[in-house]
Amino acid sequence: SHDVRTPLTRLSIAVEMLDEDSRPELVAGIRRDLELINDLVSQFLQFSRGNENQVPVQVDLWRLLESLAHDLERDGANILLHRHDPPCVFFADPVALQRVLANLLKNAAQYGKGKPIDVQLNCSAEAVTIEVSDRGPGIPAEQVAEVFRPFHRLEPARHRKTGGSGLGLAIAHQLAVSHDWILELLPREGGGTVARLGLPTTCRFALSA
Repeated sequence: SHDVRTPLTRLSIAVEMLDEDSRPELVAGIRRDLELINDLVSQFLQFSRGNENQVPVQVDLWRLLESLAHDLERDGANILLHRHDPPCVFFADPVALQRVLANLLKNAAQYGKGKPIDVQLNCSAEAVTIEVSDRGPGIPAEQVAEVFRPFHRLEPARHRKTGGSGLGLAIAHQLAVSHDWILELLPREGGGTVARLGLPTTCRFALSA
Protein backbone atom coordinates (compact mmCIF):
# COMPACT_ATOMS: atom_id res chain seq x y z
CA SER A 1 0.00 0.00 0.00
CA HIS A 2 2.75 2.44 0.95
CA ASP A 3 4.81 1.66 -2.17
CA VAL A 4 1.81 2.37 -4.40
CA ARG A 5 0.26 5.32 -2.59
CA THR A 6 3.46 7.34 -2.21
CA PRO A 7 3.90 7.89 -5.98
CA LEU A 8 0.13 8.37 -6.31
CA THR A 9 0.30 11.18 -3.77
CA ARG A 10 3.14 12.81 -5.67
CA LEU A 11 1.16 12.56 -8.91
CA SER A 12 -1.91 14.07 -7.25
CA ILE A 13 0.13 17.02 -5.99
CA ALA A 14 1.67 17.48 -9.44
CA VAL A 15 -1.79 17.54 -11.05
CA GLU A 16 -3.01 20.20 -8.60
CA MET A 17 0.01 22.36 -9.42
CA LEU A 18 -0.71 22.45 -13.16
CA ASP A 19 -1.41 25.95 -14.46
CA GLU A 20 -4.83 27.10 -15.56
CA ASP A 21 -3.87 26.85 -19.22
CA SER A 22 -3.62 23.04 -19.00
CA ARG A 23 -6.27 21.11 -20.87
CA PRO A 24 -9.11 20.78 -18.33
CA GLU A 25 -10.47 17.55 -19.84
CA LEU A 26 -7.05 15.93 -19.62
CA VAL A 27 -6.56 17.03 -16.00
CA ALA A 28 -10.03 15.75 -15.08
CA GLY A 29 -9.22 12.41 -16.68
CA ILE A 30 -5.98 12.12 -14.72
CA ARG A 31 -7.81 12.90 -11.48
CA ARG A 32 -10.39 10.19 -12.20
CA ASP A 33 -7.68 7.64 -12.93
CA LEU A 34 -5.85 8.49 -9.71
CA GLU A 35 -9.09 8.11 -7.74
CA LEU A 36 -9.74 4.72 -9.37
CA ILE A 37 -6.26 3.48 -8.47
CA ASN A 38 -6.61 4.68 -4.89
CA ASP A 39 -9.98 2.94 -4.65
CA LEU A 40 -8.48 -0.25 -6.06
CA VAL A 41 -5.70 -0.20 -3.45
CA SER A 42 -8.26 0.32 -0.67
CA GLN A 43 -10.43 -2.54 -1.87
CA PHE A 44 -7.46 -4.88 -2.25
CA LEU A 45 -6.46 -4.11 1.35
CA GLN A 46 -10.02 -4.92 2.42
CA PHE A 47 -9.81 -8.23 0.60
CA SER A 48 -6.42 -9.14 2.08
CA ARG A 49 -7.61 -8.27 5.60
CA GLY A 50 -11.00 -9.90 5.24
CA ASN A 51 -10.48 -12.49 7.95
CA GLU A 52 -9.31 -10.05 10.63
CA ASN A 53 -12.48 -10.33 12.69
CA GLN A 54 -13.64 -7.66 15.13
CA VAL A 55 -15.33 -8.28 18.46
CA PRO A 56 -19.06 -8.92 17.80
CA VAL A 57 -21.51 -6.29 19.04
CA GLN A 58 -25.24 -5.67 18.70
CA VAL A 59 -25.94 -3.99 15.36
CA ASP A 60 -29.26 -2.33 14.53
CA LEU A 61 -29.66 -3.51 10.95
CA TRP A 62 -32.18 -0.86 9.95
CA ARG A 63 -30.03 2.01 11.17
CA LEU A 64 -26.99 0.53 9.44
CA LEU A 65 -28.89 0.27 6.15
CA GLU A 66 -30.16 3.84 6.53
CA SER A 67 -26.64 5.16 7.05
CA LEU A 68 -25.21 3.28 4.06
CA ALA A 69 -28.12 4.35 1.86
CA HIS A 70 -27.64 8.02 2.77
CA ASP A 71 -23.96 7.79 1.87
CA LEU A 72 -24.81 6.52 -1.62
CA GLU A 73 -27.66 8.99 -2.08
CA ARG A 74 -25.18 11.84 -1.64
CA ASP A 75 -23.45 10.46 -4.73
CA GLY A 76 -26.72 10.46 -6.69
CA ALA A 77 -28.01 6.92 -6.12
CA ASN A 78 -31.73 6.31 -5.59
CA ILE A 79 -32.18 3.87 -2.70
CA LEU A 80 -35.65 2.67 -1.65
CA LEU A 81 -35.57 1.24 1.87
CA HIS A 82 -38.42 -1.07 2.83
CA ARG A 83 -38.65 -0.81 6.59
CA HIS A 84 -39.32 -3.71 8.89
CA ASP A 85 -41.04 -3.26 12.25
CA PRO A 86 -40.17 -3.90 15.02
CA PRO A 87 -36.43 -3.05 14.94
CA CYS A 88 -34.05 -5.89 14.12
CA VAL A 89 -30.78 -6.18 16.02
CA PHE A 90 -28.07 -8.66 15.08
CA PHE A 91 -25.01 -9.73 17.05
CA ALA A 92 -22.07 -9.54 14.62
CA ASP A 93 -18.69 -8.19 13.63
CA PRO A 94 -19.79 -4.61 12.83
CA VAL A 95 -16.95 -3.83 10.41
CA ALA A 96 -17.48 -7.00 8.37
CA LEU A 97 -21.25 -6.54 8.19
CA GLN A 98 -20.90 -2.91 7.11
CA ARG A 99 -18.36 -3.85 4.42
CA VAL A 100 -20.58 -6.59 3.00
CA LEU A 101 -23.67 -4.39 2.81
CA ALA A 102 -21.75 -1.36 1.55
CA ASN A 103 -20.22 -3.41 -1.26
CA LEU A 104 -23.59 -4.89 -2.24
CA LEU A 105 -25.19 -1.44 -2.36
CA LYS A 106 -22.28 0.09 -4.26
CA ASN A 107 -22.34 -2.76 -6.76
CA ALA A 108 -26.07 -2.27 -7.33
CA ALA A 109 -25.58 1.48 -7.77
CA GLN A 110 -22.75 1.01 -10.28
CA TYR A 111 -24.58 -1.42 -12.52
CA GLY A 112 -28.22 -0.52 -11.89
CA LYS A 113 -28.50 1.84 -14.88
CA GLY A 114 -29.49 4.72 -12.59
CA LYS A 115 -32.78 3.04 -11.66
CA PRO A 116 -34.01 2.81 -8.05
CA ILE A 117 -32.39 0.18 -5.86
CA ASP A 118 -34.76 -1.69 -3.54
CA VAL A 119 -33.43 -2.73 -0.13
CA GLN A 120 -35.60 -5.10 1.89
CA LEU A 121 -34.96 -6.15 5.49
CA ASN A 122 -36.81 -9.28 6.57
CA CYS A 123 -36.51 -10.07 10.25
CA SER A 124 -38.38 -12.87 12.01
CA ALA A 125 -37.75 -15.74 14.40
CA GLU A 126 -37.26 -18.03 11.38
CA ALA A 127 -34.98 -15.91 9.22
CA VAL A 128 -33.05 -12.66 8.95
CA THR A 129 -32.33 -11.61 5.38
CA ILE A 130 -31.34 -8.42 3.60
CA GLU A 131 -32.03 -8.12 -0.13
CA VAL A 132 -30.46 -5.51 -2.41
CA SER A 133 -32.26 -5.52 -5.76
CA ASP A 134 -31.22 -3.61 -8.86
CA ARG A 135 -32.49 -3.25 -12.44
CA GLY A 136 -29.14 -3.72 -14.11
CA PRO A 137 -28.24 -6.17 -16.88
CA GLY A 138 -28.31 -9.14 -14.54
CA ILE A 139 -25.75 -11.94 -14.20
CA PRO A 140 -25.80 -15.01 -16.47
CA ALA A 141 -26.43 -18.16 -14.43
CA GLU A 142 -23.16 -19.72 -15.57
CA GLN A 143 -21.17 -16.74 -14.25
CA VAL A 144 -22.73 -16.31 -10.80
CA ALA A 145 -19.96 -18.26 -9.08
CA GLU A 146 -17.29 -16.48 -11.14
CA VAL A 147 -18.25 -12.96 -10.02
CA PHE A 148 -17.18 -13.86 -6.48
CA ARG A 149 -13.61 -14.33 -7.72
CA PRO A 150 -11.22 -11.38 -7.26
CA PHE A 151 -10.94 -9.08 -10.30
CA HIS A 152 -13.56 -10.99 -12.30
CA ARG A 153 -15.80 -8.61 -14.26
CA LEU A 154 -18.63 -9.18 -16.66
CA GLU A 155 -18.26 -7.68 -20.12
CA PRO A 156 -19.52 -5.71 -21.88
CA ALA A 157 -22.16 -4.76 -19.27
CA ARG A 158 -19.62 -4.08 -16.54
CA HIS A 159 -17.27 -1.95 -18.54
CA ARG A 160 -14.39 0.15 -17.25
CA LYS A 161 -16.65 3.20 -17.43
CA THR A 162 -18.51 1.97 -14.36
CA GLY A 163 -15.36 2.31 -12.28
CA GLY A 164 -15.68 -1.21 -10.92
CA SER A 165 -12.53 -2.95 -9.73
CA GLY A 166 -13.82 -6.51 -9.70
CA LEU A 167 -13.21 -6.77 -5.94
CA GLY A 168 -16.47 -5.62 -4.33
CA LEU A 169 -18.36 -8.90 -4.59
CA ALA A 170 -15.22 -10.92 -3.84
CA ILE A 171 -14.78 -9.00 -0.58
CA ALA A 172 -18.46 -9.42 0.32
CA HIS A 173 -18.33 -13.15 -0.39
CA GLN A 174 -15.08 -13.67 1.53
CA LEU A 175 -16.48 -11.91 4.61
CA ALA A 176 -19.80 -13.74 4.40
CA VAL A 177 -18.09 -17.14 4.25
CA SER A 178 -15.76 -16.34 7.15
CA HIS A 179 -18.74 -15.36 9.34
CA ASP A 180 -21.07 -18.21 8.29
CA TRP A 181 -23.44 -15.84 6.52
CA ILE A 182 -25.08 -16.86 3.25
CA LEU A 183 -24.63 -14.55 0.25
CA GLU A 184 -26.58 -15.34 -2.93
CA LEU A 185 -26.96 -13.59 -6.28
CA LEU A 186 -30.35 -14.32 -7.82
CA PRO A 187 -32.12 -13.18 -10.99
CA ARG A 188 -34.75 -10.51 -10.40
CA GLU A 189 -38.15 -10.87 -12.00
CA GLY A 190 -38.43 -8.26 -14.74
CA GLY A 191 -34.65 -7.94 -15.06
CA GLY A 192 -31.78 -7.23 -12.75
CA THR A 193 -30.12 -8.93 -9.79
CA VAL A 194 -31.10 -9.64 -6.19
CA ALA A 195 -28.17 -9.87 -3.76
CA ARG A 196 -29.49 -11.73 -0.71
CA LEU A 197 -27.59 -11.88 2.58
CA GLY A 198 -28.85 -14.48 5.03
CA LEU A 199 -27.90 -14.15 8.71
CA PRO A 200 -28.22 -16.92 11.33
CA THR A 201 -31.21 -16.31 13.59
CA THR A 202 -29.24 -17.66 16.56
CA CYS A 203 -27.50 -14.27 16.60
CA ARG A 204 -30.66 -12.18 16.55
CA PHE A 205 -31.50 -9.99 19.53
CA ALA A 206 -34.45 -7.74 20.36
CA LEU A 207 -33.71 -4.10 21.16
CA SER A 208 -33.88 -3.35 24.84
CA ALA A 209 -36.66 -1.04 25.91
